This record gives sequence, C-alpha cells and structure tokens, in this order.
Amino acid sequence: MNYSKILDEFPLDYFVPLTNNENLEGRLTINKLGDSFSVEIDIVLKESKKIWRHVDILYNRESKEDAIDQGVSRLSKYLSVFKH
Repeated sequence: MNYSKILDEFPLDYFVPLTNNENLEGRLTINKLGDSFSVEIDIVLKESKKIWRHVDILYNRESKEDAIDQGVSRLSKYLSVFKH
C-alpha cells in the first residue's frame, strides 16, 4: 500500500449545512492516524471558514465513513442542546 498517496489525501473537510442559520455551517475534518481515523468537529463561519465554536475531536474511528457518521452524530447532539 502506498501510504504517501493516502497521506496526501488527508485532511479532508466536509461541510454540513445548519438549519436556521445562514452564517454558520458545520465542518468535519477527517485525518488518517496510522490504521485509524479521527474527526474534528467545528462550527465555522460560512464565508471565512473561521472557527466559531470547536465542538469535539473523535479518535480511533475504523474508517473514513465511520468518522463522518460519528462526526455528524456528535454535531447533531451538540446542536440539539440549543433547540427549544
């Protein structure tokens, strides 16, 4: 396996739209750490992509897909605290 090619692909950013807020969006940053993956979960300003709020970092995910799924779940859980 060509690890240098894999490492060149990371980090990967995925953006998650937030309902009821036109200025913010969720950002999941996926990294490869040895045989596992991590996901950094942030809420960022749409235009500048600057971090508005850091939510969490999850380590030891089995796959990129697992990291994305767990990241979306964690972001959703974080945002649910603010819903009334």
